[in-house]
This record gives sequence, C-alpha cells and structure tokens, in this order.
Amino acid sequence: MAENTIKSVRRVFEILELFDKERQPLAAKDIAKKLGYPLVSAHALLKSMHELGYADFDAPSWTYIPSRNFIAVLDWVPDLLERERNLLDFVEALNRQTMETVNVSRRVNTQIRIMHGLESIHTVGVNVRVGAMMPVTGSLTGLTALAGMPDDERGEFLDRLVRDDPAQAEGIDRAVLQSIVDELKSVGTATKSDVFIPGVGAVCFPVYTKDEREQLVIGVVGPTDRISQSGSDYRKAVKQLVKEYHIKTVLRVK
Repeated sequence: MAENTIKSVRRVFEILELFDKERQPLAAKDIAKKLGYPLVSAHALLKSMHELGYADFDAPSWTYIPSRNFIAVLDWVPDLLERERNLLDFVEALNRQTMETVNVSRRVNTQIRIMHGLESIHTVGVNVRVGAMMPVTGSLTGLTALAGMPDDERGEFLDRLVRDDPAQAEGIDRAVLQSIVDELKSVGTATKSDVFIPGVGAVCFPVYTKDEREQLVIGVVGPTDRISQSGSDYRKAVKQLVKEYHIKTVLRVK
C-alpha cells in the first residue's frame, strides 16, 4: 500500500477489501484484529460509514456490512464494462490463445491502474491484481500508455511531470520510453523483459475504447523466458485477434 496515502482513507478501502474477502458481516473487534488496527479506530471508521449510509449495522450481533447505498454508487461500473464487451471478449480470446496473463490498464493522471485482468493458464505465470495502481513511469504498461500518445502531448506530459512530480520524472528511463515509441510506430506492439521486474516480460499495445474517447493499454505478461521464446507468436495472435474483433488500436498493428 502506498506510503503517501491518507491513513483513514486507506483504512476504509482495506475494510472494504476485507469484507470482499470474508463475504459476511463483521464486528469491529474482528476487523481490528484482522487488519491490525486499534479497536477505537475500527469503531470510528465503521460508525462513520454507517452514519453516511454506506454500512449497515446489526445491533444484536454488533456487526457491520456494506449497505445497498454503497453498492448503488457503483452500479454504473458493470454498464461501463458492458459497453466494452467486445474488448473484454478480445482479452479472453488473447488469454486463451497465448495462455499468458492478460491485463487492461488505464492511465489516471500520473498513475496507471489495472482495470481488468485474466490469470495465466500456465502452471507458472504472473499474477494480476485488478485495481492496483503504479506510477505511470514505473511500469511497462504505463510507458506504453505514454508512448501511444501523440509526440507533442507526450512531451507536454513529461514537462508537467518534471514540474509537478520531479521524483517520478527523475526515475523515468527515457531511452526505454523512446524504444517503446519506436517499436509501436514500427510494429504496433512493444515487447520488453526485465525492465522493472526481473524475470517478467510483456507484449503491450495501446487501444481505444469503443467511443474512441479514451486510450487503454493491453499487456500480455509472462516469465521472461516464455516472452523471449513465444513473443513473436503472441504478436501474431494480437494481429489476428485485433482484426477478428475489430479492435481500434492507437497505432496500427502491422
């Protein structure tokens, strides 16, 4: 969990993740024990969630559970995903054909968030954590998102990054970024290994949403040895499936 997040906000989401894991009402004392919080803090957070209408409280058992109001504020998400049903079908087909982990990521300002993912079918593969966020300059999918931008927009973004987040800007490997730009312009995909995580490689490429308003990045991720051995086959699978599913790529997959 990021160190610079606001503690109370972080704890609310940790509590929600715990509810998702346990799938049952939980008492404040149980939440405090499982998450290592002071009991008074767990009580205060749950009481606030209840007073705001986002958690139901059962007095006889002293347990809480996320309320229907909480579910209601997110009920638009399935609709959004459904609008991209063709893209999700494409991801499933790519997962089946490559047998590797396939994820869909979206840039959120200076971060990249994994929106959707399917695990590798191989016995040994790379795990994906949907919802995880990383610095846009600290992951191959993030650099691919930047590389898929028009040159002038990418330059403006990097200038803003130097001004607003110098620590992240200092860590960017501009040579790697430029090589991804060149590779996308040449063949429509970028294949790299051991850039950020030793032993892990990926074939990445940017695509548009159905309405062409937003750019996403799809990554076929696996151990370096498989990416090295089968990368050309994965690129062929991308080319075939992009045509079959009529996926709108940011740069033409040749």
